Amino acid sequence: MTKPSIVFLHGSGTNADIFRLQTRKLAALLQPHFTLLYPDAPYPSGPGPGVLPFFEGCDPFATWMDDSSAAAEDAYWSLEDDDSGAARLLESVERLVREEGGGGELVGVVGFSMGAKVGMEVVRRLEGREDAGGGGVKVVVCVCGTVPYRGGGDVAREEGGRRMLGRGVVRVQSVHLMGETDPWRAEGEKLVGYFGEEGRKVMWFKGGHHMPAEDAVNKQVARIMLAACGKV
Repeated sequence: MTKPSIVFLHGSGTNADIFRLQTRKLAALLQPHFTLLYPDAPYPSGPGPGVLPFFEGCDPFATWMDDSSAAAEDAYWSLEDDDSGAARLLESVERLVREEGGGGELVGVVGFSMGAKVGMEVVRRLEGREDAGGGGVKVVVCVCGTVPYRGGGDVAREEGGRRMLGRGVVRVQSVHLMGETDPWRAEGEKLVGYFGEEGRKVMWFKGGHHMPAEDAVNKQVARIMLAACGKV
């Protein structure tokens, strides 16, 4: 029997193999019901925050975009452009689902840090298709997410954020996991506003910018995802 797929998007300065280790508790709960897919980001990078020394020797590291400069808006967030990075990323995710997902429909996205905002845009694109009869994602999990338009200074960030919100919020059910001591928690809180209020859940865990370690938190997230996908 073909299982539906969930895509896991790692943070910046890490890779898919590392993210498999970081998400092992949640993955173990989802594995019986879904095909779990872990793509590598396309652009080489140095190690991200907290990657070293624990993951020394686990390179190469990668990132989804360079959002550290004013060039970021043109490089990735030209969202109205069908040739933008977001569109290309969606194509690569869909190809991964076809080739490694065994034909199962993409029903969920789990994204950490930069992977959360990238996942948000993938789902936004799919929802645009859903209006025309496509799509199928039921739930998005954002862990310690960062907001779009970090690059380009305060004015560019605010303008980019307004433009994105003007295109409408992401409508699918969402879970937002935020560490109480995450130095980027303000960005995670702001990212919540890019998702519709209906079906949106914010959960706090003890810790910083990392996947939650508590079994109870992972079990709760798994239950939400299973219910959203009709698996309970």
